[in-house]
Amino acid sequence: MSTLLQLVNEILRRTGQVEASTLNEAQTPIIQTVDFLNETYTEMLQRLQVNRLQQSATFNTSSGTAAYSLTTQCEVQDLIADSVQETGSQLRLEEVDYTYPIAHGETLSGKPQYFYRKGSQLFLYPVPNAIYTIRYDYQRSPQKLSLNSDTTALPESWEKVLILGTQARLEKFLGEGGSDTFLLYRDGLAQLKSLAPRKPEYRMKGFYRGGRTI
Repeated sequence: MSTLLQLVNEILRRTGQVEASTLNEAQTPIIQTVDFLNETYTEMLQRLQVNRLQQSATFNTSSGTAAYSLTTQCEVQDLIADSVQETGSQLRLEEVDYTYPIAHGETLSGKPQYFYRKGSQLFLYPVPNAIYTIRYDYQRSPQKLSLNSDTTALPESWEKVLILGTQARLEKFLGEGGSDTFLLYRDGLAQLKSLAPRKPEYRMKGFYRGGRTI
């Protein structure tokens, strides 16, 4: 796995620029290369949905409590909706609109079958009447690459595509076109996407924010 410094120097070599001994207090065009690499990195993570950024966590419910905070690494919007389940029965909870309890009884208690997001918390419905363990998956946000030794969450075999995308952006910044390199990047990105493993069948396509309304 290449470090950030190694990746930046590969891109600088490809564009005829002087290599860097360190990224500390970087100047043009090194600082732009780091920024462009992070842009390309983020784009690849979003388009290819890298599995190694997916994490799992659990929490235990309390009787009579509907609202729960998730792990500090997970914002409520990062929650993968169709992954929430009660581990004892392996019941997968269905996401509903936050108004669902109003229509079906806000005081109803029992084993949770539904959940909704409100503010920064996850709400269960019916309100738990005992201790249940709830498991969920979430997409961890990648940290920006900035240090010499930083590495990406991408498989090593994908680095060539990351380099091409960054190179295209740098070439455009330097006034050297970059359109041919950008096409190679897009082709590489499409190829990686076509080779990506299929998601488990329970996964729903796209973002899901609740299938039930009043």
